[in-house]
Amino acid sequence: MMISKDEIYRLLDKLETNIADDLESQQLDFKQWITRSFDDNIKLMLRMAVCMANGGGGSVVFGVADKVKGRSNAILGVPQDVEITILQKRIYEKTDPHLTPVFEDIVIPEGTKRLLLMNVYPGMPPYTTTDGSATIRQGKDCIPYTGSLRRKMMDSSSQMDFTAEIIHEDWKSLFSHSAMERVREIMSRERVDEKLLSLSDEDLLRSIGALKDNYFTKGSLLLVGKPEAISRLIPQHKWSYRKMISDTDYSLRDDGTHAIPVALYELERYIAVDNPMVTVESGLVHPEFSTYPTIALREALLNAFGHRDYRMIGTIMLKQYKDKLILTNPGEFVGGITPQNILHHPPVARNNHLMDLLDRLKLVNRSNLGVSRIFRSLLIEGKEPPIYREIGSNIELTFISSPLNKDFKNLIDYMAKENHHIDVDHLLILQYLIRHEEIDTSIAADVAQRSMEQARELLSRMHNEFNLLESIGRGKGRYFTLSRNAYEMLKGELKYERQQSLDKEVVKIRILSILKTDRSLTNKEIRQLTGMNRKQVQRLIQELEPDGVKTIGRGAGTKYIYSP
Repeated sequence: MMISKDEIYRLLDKLETNIADDLESQQLDFKQWITRSFDDNIKLMLRMAVCMANGGGGSVVFGVADKVKGRSNAILGVPQDVEITILQKRIYEKTDPHLTPVFEDIVIPEGTKRLLLMNVYPGMPPYTTTDGSATIRQGKDCIPYTGSLRRKMMDSSSQMDFTAEIIHEDWKSLFSHSAMERVREIMSRERVDEKLLSLSDEDLLRSIGALKDNYFTKGSLLLVGKPEAISRLIPQHKWSYRKMISDTDYSLRDDGTHAIPVALYELERYIAVDNPMVTVESGLVHPEFSTYPTIALREALLNAFGHRDYRMIGTIMLKQYKDKLILTNPGEFVGGITPQNILHHPPVARNNHLMDLLDRLKLVNRSNLGVSRIFRSLLIEGKEPPIYREIGSNIELTFISSPLNKDFKNLIDYMAKENHHIDVDHLLILQYLIRHEEIDTSIAADVAQRSMEQARELLSRMHNEFNLLESIGRGKGRYFTLSRNAYEMLKGELKYERQQSLDKEVVKIRILSILKTDRSLTNKEIRQLTGMNRKQVQRLIQELEPDGVKTIGRGAGTKYIYSP
């Protein structure tokens, strides 16, 4: 947590009896302004910005000599003509990845009457200067960030959990009754044990580990804290909603710092306004299906709040377009998770304590079933699967607006009655074949995020046991199409959309995601993936060139690669 200006003023008063070095800590340093050279100060700020960023963030006060006792002797100040924007620009340009510290002026009566407070927010280390040098904050020192130290820090990073930090304030003054009511509503909907629901608020919080030594943790605050308390103690936490009318304009916006259950309620409420329902007549029961399934939305939103990087400044942003939803949250994938393996990767949590709290309240599932539930709730209705991307230091999740495919759902219901369990892997392959003529083992492995051997087994089972696929060819040339039985069940509304290409944006995202795995693609392979013809693929590649796609080879040997 960054130190406030008020706290700096309180610390400056202590300089009468202490030297500034005594007041320094892991998150705070004092530095004297170097009067002989502006560039020397830039170099000092660069070193301190990198040091603090690698150490988890911190604050540096410039204009104070750290070895001198007496306020008037220690506070020398910073020249009045030093421009903050120039400092930010120089630090941004000279750091890799780029750092953008936040500077604030501190007005004092001594010296030049001005100090500079530089706040360096945490990100995803390691950070270096552009010449490759790096230090890391340990205690009150900036020490060389060597290779062995980086490995050691990475090994221990799983033990560092921002949401487990204790807040040493009266928890009752931070507690939000409305947030707790939202928690109980979700628990009741998820049919949590009545004994847990019958507990008082305090006993319930204690039973799930939200109170540590009679104090809130930051995870507890995110769960049932007042918005003003969250803004003060976890200023990084923020959610935003935009009803988009184009890529750059919106007709409605809202922002908040509410606790997660309240934020979830508000965001779901906004989505529901433009989330059309379809009623399907089925005997005496008329089930309703929304464009964006509630299960998928709730899991996605809770995952965004539960897994975001709370050390980073940024907002959980939900943009609702006419034809899609885009959800972004600050923080990169961790523990080896990528968009290409997210469906089956073992669970990895950045915020273990927060996820434990959400899990104990039955708000999330910690067995990595959340992602699978998102996929399944969409696919089982014949809708497009979600699209995950990592953009800079953010994770983006896109839901494509898709109507209910009644024939597809009827097929899945029929398979269930025949005691054939259709899982997400099978649904992904069926969904692919709805829009394409054929699928081979290599494409099935990409689509289902499985190994080649697992993909072979999937296709074989769908062919031999489920009778959903037909096998054509042998050996490496073997591929599969929908079986006649599957086609007959799907052809009502579907009409076997072999020639219907995917939405161009979805196509681009999928082709890029494959190429970014260091795999090359040929024109033929992209035609098989997208249903496009040769000329359409060539135009598509031209449009992807600004994104780093390049063409290598000529004629039959032409391949496309990702080389930014």
